[in-house]
Amino acid sequence: MKKKNKSRISIKEIAKELNLSITTISFVINNKAKNRISDEVIAKVEAYIEKVGYKPNSSAQTLRTGKTNTIVFMVEDISDPFFSSVAKEMEELAFNSGYRIIFCSTENKKSRAIELISMFKDKQVDAYIITPPEDFEGEIQKLISENQIVMLFDRFYNKADYNYVVLNNFEATKKTINYLLGEGFENIAFIGLESELSTLFDRFEGYKEAVAIANKNNISLLLNFEDVRSIKGSDLFDEFLNNNPNIDAILFSTNSLAITGLKVLKRKNLEIPLDIGVITFDDRDLFELHSPPITVMAQPISLLAKEVINGTLKLLKDKNKVQNKIQVVLEGDLVIRKSSKHTEIEIKRTKMTRV
Repeated sequence: MKKKNKSRISIKEIAKELNLSITTISFVINNKAKNRISDEVIAKVEAYIEKVGYKPNSSAQTLRTGKTNTIVFMVEDISDPFFSSVAKEMEELAFNSGYRIIFCSTENKKSRAIELISMFKDKQVDAYIITPPEDFEGEIQKLISENQIVMLFDRFYNKADYNYVVLNNFEATKKTINYLLGEGFENIAFIGLESELSTLFDRFEGYKEAVAIANKNNISLLLNFEDVRSIKGSDLFDEFLNNNPNIDAILFSTNSLAITGLKVLKRKNLEIPLDIGVITFDDRDLFELHSPPITVMAQPISLLAKEVINGTLKLLKDKNKVQNKIQVVLEGDLVIRKSSKHTEIEIKRTKMTRV
């Protein structure tokens, strides 16, 4: 038998070749044959379609099943090491369950996120995993009202019930500040972003509570999102340090802020941790390779990816059933390195004294 071009072969031709009905072939291809067709026939059809390299037409399959087997992962910036690391692990987990993931970035812009969602609606994606930008709750509620599957990631809303997987940012920040206090740092600054987003808001609240309980001063700088990587952001941080010369440690609430901050500290010839201790949220290779290595409050990447994908798949499976909300809050892991150790300061000072 001459092998047919796999791009042209049809279900009708397969049925004719195997002397079976088109319905039988369709059941096998769409995984609906069990308990309807004998195992022998199923095996025969599967062996043949594998042999000829048959690929079902995705558009036609969507019309038949109402599913595209695609999930959107919409985040602030997919190139950010935190989001890209989670995305990589999510992709493999989703693929093993028969789903593809579409990655995209909102740049924390509401208008861009709305445009992306409109496009994905046209493509009839099966579910949305969203790290919402500012002022986006109304759009999330609209998606849900349209019977769309929505899982919030990294950020959530307190006022209503949503499905979400997030870090316990409030407690993670308190843990970080308490560690610095325990190391003997007295004047701990917080560098964050001016935002009502739960992640950033909770980190700032955690900082304020920790320093208040310890009877320490709130020394904080909140930048606008668009200023983080700009000259303006660097200048504002430089000015902040000049206005607060007593700062002996800093917690950066995002890794992007930390990169900007480390550049400014280097420019000002401030030595870490001798002149100032440093900790940041979210680990990345450059923090471990930095001299000295930077202490981080790391998020559990693998567990976050597993929880968000498994939760989304469960929502898809039970779409037409009444189900409890999936609400997962995970704890962070404080990875201690030399940038925040007071013992490193004492060692350095001892060496300097001897010299």
